[in-house]
Amino acid sequence: MRAYAMAALVVTLALVCQAASAQATQPAAGVEVTINGPLECNGICVADTPEVHPYAPVVIAVDGSPEITNAVKEILDKNWPDKGLDADAAEKVNELFDKNLKFFIAPDSPAKPEWKPDKHYDGAASPSAVTGTVYEKDGKKWIKATKIQAFNWANMKYPAKMMMPDKPFAMPDKQPLVIKINDKVSLNCIKVPAGSFLAGEMEFVGTRYQEQFPHKITLTKSYYMSEIPITNEIWEAVMGPGGKNLDAKAMQSPVDNPPTEQINKFCQSLSEKAGGKKVRLPTGAEWEYACRVGTSNPAFQQKYTEQMSTLKGDKSLVPVKSKKPNAWGFYDMVGGSWEITGDKAMYPPHRAETDPFYAPGAREKHMLLGCCGESWTASLREFEKSNDYTSQKFRVVVEANGADKPAAKPVAAAGD
Repeated sequence: MRAYAMAALVVTLALVCQAASAQATQPAAGVEVTINGPLECNGICVADTPEVHPYAPVVIAVDGSPEITNAVKEILDKNWPDKGLDADAAEKVNELFDKNLKFFIAPDSPAKPEWKPDKHYDGAASPSAVTGTVYEKDGKKWIKATKIQAFNWANMKYPAKMMMPDKPFAMPDKQPLVIKINDKVSLNCIKVPAGSFLAGEMEFVGTRYQEQFPHKITLTKSYYMSEIPITNEIWEAVMGPGGKNLDAKAMQSPVDNPPTEQINKFCQSLSEKAGGKKVRLPTGAEWEYACRVGTSNPAFQQKYTEQMSTLKGDKSLVPVKSKKPNAWGFYDMVGGSWEITGDKAMYPPHRAETDPFYAPGAREKHMLLGCCGESWTASLREFEKSNDYTSQKFRVVVEANGADKPAAKPVAAAGD
């Protein structure tokens, strides 16, 4: 009997300590604090638009007071393993930030956000410092803001664990698929393993938009994707000379702004050279999954410095393989230009998806990915634009036969 009583006492003390720890890592009600983090519309944080405060401004705390810093550290220490985040772990981290570190800006705040949160897109995330007193009401955390100051995204202080290079959970086959186009030109395609990842960006990412809502995507089939964007050399080897008399540097640079109808013809011709295997544009999910090497870590621009295929502020295309590949061997996936995907231009749904593909109609625009600008992450999407907007390039996918089992989750190491 005493053993049962002692066990109950231990459990009770553990729960009390846990509650005390949770309270210790939260700012005390009525105390003025400064919260640093993305200021955004609540509509881009939720799967379904809530009935109450659907477009209310919120700030997601990343750092600020000691209590907030401790709360962030506690979430990461318990839920962010050194190997990085898979889809389920990323969903859990996002939920914890949403539950514990999301503060609604009180309607009667003396300080107001510069934007009016009447639409999702108007409430894109912007790095900000919000000062005010905090309190709880209706099951939510609130801050009565007395000062709101935007700051440069580069000054956002993210924990080092969030900025670590992506470590793949599974690696591609060592032998690529090689499409021999002629005696001099060939195209290497890397086999991407099936798996799941959290597309878009978690709520704490400093600059994010409605099309970057974090949602789980499962790809049930492996596929081959070209290790480089299609160059002028490869294009002319398939489509015939273009009569532009390009120099050697330009021949090794990606085709710039090719019309999608010409891309379709290119894929049909390349399919014949690939022995009848289906060649096509990658879906947005396939592209993002390969860019992030199957992980669900935030795709901060700073993580891709050695992979950026253009210099800062330079949107011109440079020869492929000018920079380092990602951990799966893909070159030039991020930079100052966009890549054309097979999906139509649209905002992805706020829900989990399996093998998503949104075929464009005859006159619909395509979805673009990959332009990782000064404040944009690698998961940002854009709609196909006219040629004077910026450079647009493409790479291809070669379909592998059959379905695969998604890559197994890695076994957690001790201390993860």
